[in-house]
Amino acid sequence: MHLAQHVYQDWRVCVVMPARNEAAHILQATTSLPEWIDRIIVVDDGSTDGTSSLVQNVEVISTGGIGVGGAIAAGYQHLVKNEGKQRWCAVVMAGDGQMSPSDLPILLAQIVTGEADFVKGDRGAHEDGLSAMPIRRRMGTWWLKHLTNMATGLSIHDPQCGYTVCNDRMLREWDFSKNWNGYGYPNWWLLQCMEYDIKIKEAPVKAVYDGQSSGIKIFTFLPVVSWMLLKGLLSRGTRWYLFGKSKATFTQRATISIGFLGGCALLFSIPLIGPIGLCGIFGLGVARKVDGTLLRQLEATQVDPRT
Repeated sequence: MHLAQHVYQDWRVCVVMPARNEAAHILQATTSLPEWIDRIIVVDDGSTDGTSSLVQNVEVISTGGIGVGGAIAAGYQHLVKNEGKQRWCAVVMAGDGQMSPSDLPILLAQIVTGEADFVKGDRGAHEDGLSAMPIRRRMGTWWLKHLTNMATGLSIHDPQCGYTVCNDRMLREWDFSKNWNGYGYPNWWLLQCMEYDIKIKEAPVKAVYDGQSSGIKIFTFLPVVSWMLLKGLLSRGTRWYLFGKSKATFTQRATISIGFLGGCALLFSIPLIGPIGLCGIFGLGVARKVDGTLLRQLEATQVDPRT
């Protein structure tokens, strides 16, 4: 019996590793993985530095530079197509070595016990915290955390963390005809998770910054992803509370609808009405508070908030 099958109750553990121009890191990233990993797929996303030629004893697929989100989705689809009927899970680890293999057991634990379909790393919950994260990235992470949670109705502490594990059921049911190919894929995936019956958990992971450079251009990345999340917020607020069949009371539905829709309208109107538009932040905050309380109540009674 393979060691991973013994440790993880007959689950096959697969790693999807997106990489673009990671010649300096890819060999260490692949060879540092535990021997009990059953399958490693490096997704070479248009590298020009010979990244894929450096790896050994792993599968390599190419995506031609579509973006990290698209590369990960391609790796997932490869597994869905080629894995058998035995239970399996897919771990996403970056090709630059920013994800510590020592955190694999704590991420996998909630998958193999059935507590979660999708587990996200939480760098802030690790004993080392976010001290190693550059301050500019920390500020962007803070902003997107609040916006992501507002858009999804979830309470995720580190939505930007790309160190994740998901089970085969989730990926077999996933609609891959829609995808976000760029760096905002963690936020987009969380938005899509709200359309499925997916159990999401978090686990502490170490933030690793050891000379790796990021391809994220913060001043273009933040507006694009923020806009995507605000559209998701408007969509959920409209479907769940304005026109949907939510279990919320009339007062809750009215407060959330006015807060979400009115708050977004005010923010979008800032170019026309100036600082007054910042009042939208207050409306969004009130709506988020009521929304979060309602969702916790429904979760406690195992009621699906979408119905």
